[in-house]
Amino acid sequence: MKILVLTPRPLWPVHDGGTVATVRCASGLAAAGARVTVLAMITGKHRSHGMPSPGWKPEYVTDYITVPVDTRIRPLPMLLNLFFSREPYDLSRFRSREYSETLRAVLDGNQFDLVQCEGPSFALYIGQIKKQTSVPVVLRAHNLEHMIREQLAANALNPVRKSYLANLARRLMALEMKAARQFDAVVPISEQDALWFRSVADERPVFLSETGAEEASILKEPPAEHPRVGFIGAMNWQPNTEGLKWFITQVWPLVTEKIPASTLCVAGRGLNPGTLLPGGHNIINAGEPDNARAFIASNHVMIAPLYTGSGLRIKIIDALSAGRPVVATPLAAQGIDASEGMAITVAEDAGSFSSALIRYLDNQSFRSSAGMEAVRLAKQRYDNSTLTASLLRFYTELAHGS
Repeated sequence: MKILVLTPRPLWPVHDGGTVATVRCASGLAAAGARVTVLAMITGKHRSHGMPSPGWKPEYVTDYITVPVDTRIRPLPMLLNLFFSREPYDLSRFRSREYSETLRAVLDGNQFDLVQCEGPSFALYIGQIKKQTSVPVVLRAHNLEHMIREQLAANALNPVRKSYLANLARRLMALEMKAARQFDAVVPISEQDALWFRSVADERPVFLSETGAEEASILKEPPAEHPRVGFIGAMNWQPNTEGLKWFITQVWPLVTEKIPASTLCVAGRGLNPGTLLPGGHNIINAGEPDNARAFIASNHVMIAPLYTGSGLRIKIIDALSAGRPVVATPLAAQGIDASEGMAITVAEDAGSFSSALIRYLDNQSFRSSAGMEAVRLAKQRYDNSTLTASLLRFYTELAHGS
């Protein structure tokens, strides 16, 4: 089966959740027997991290084509969009003549069985795609974008910002509802997002396909006398920065009061030595790690303190696959099997969050049992090869009826 994947981000570097979700899906589909071509946008934030050598492509794809797209936020176009358009400005920035022309050439020059679009920005291109091909076009939804803006608007203190975010949320919801009916199928990566799409998709197929872990094994812990709590996430994504600020100001002082030697290690895309973090005791700026799995292994416990967002927390899955227990807010853990309450502890407020962390850090036997359960859960529930093989079977039936 030949699949064309359209993505608003390149396949390298693999430093943020969106890229991880795309890479694992594409590589898993290829491993299951599909021939995958990727047409990716390269935006300014990706170029700032350096690019691989010309002609580079991942070994698992048949062809890899990139197109520079300028998605910078510009005040005047943003203002004009607000007053003279119904499109959400967040997504309209991804409209590109060069990308459209390249897409046209790729579709003209190849016969694909299916087109997979990574995110709602490709609703801007659905008309063009449908004119050029009759094969199924699938929306793979990493998040519910309107829900994220609704949450940000609810938490915003500035009335102008609150009003703008609420307006943007309404536009995004209208676009996502329309997209659910324009695409031939929707593939969300979390159960809660799948429920929403099923409610608006007018009987279009909605197939849940979570992002999984590529390997699962208990990795060696750092020395127990130096308790380490880890956070990893893109620091240019507002839900991460807001969640981390809440944790450092509200939770971390309670932890260090009980365990003064404990250290918080923060890593992620967009984090450099000059990045300012909220002030706190024993906090390390670990920058942008070359190997996320190695960073996770360098900590005893991982945290996911998010109060806004949608989709699946891939970094939680990665922590489980390394044998690391996780303390998470209810929103962060949403859609992840935390029913047994050992590998993942869900904590709603600062007191319960700090108590859960202290229990993991103070009790090596409990932490060890939690780590074993974490790996078992990752293997049983979030094996990437199993999940993508199931997705490919869905695609085969969608495209060929069998």
